[in-house]
Amino acid sequence: MPPNVDTQIGQRIRTARIDAAMTQAQLGEQLGCSSQQIHKYESGHNRVSAGTLFLIAKTLNQPMDWFFRDADPVHHSLFRLH
Repeated sequence: MPPNVDTQIGQRIRTARIDAAMTQAQLGEQLGCSSQQIHKYESGHNRVSAGTLFLIAKTLNQPMDWFFRDADPVHHSLFRLH
């Protein structure tokens, strides 16, 4: 089963942050949050708001759509049929 969208976005944040040679603390400082919060975003434990993702994308020099490429909405809990 592919990762859910929150997990994928977290993985992409981590990849982009590492590619930018930035620590979690440095990214958190740029965004005005803690390194612990960045860790929670990257692990998929906390969802990233649209506004925060926009700031992350800008800070890490990535287009917004890059975080969603190849995402499978069927595996996201909001899209499941009950």
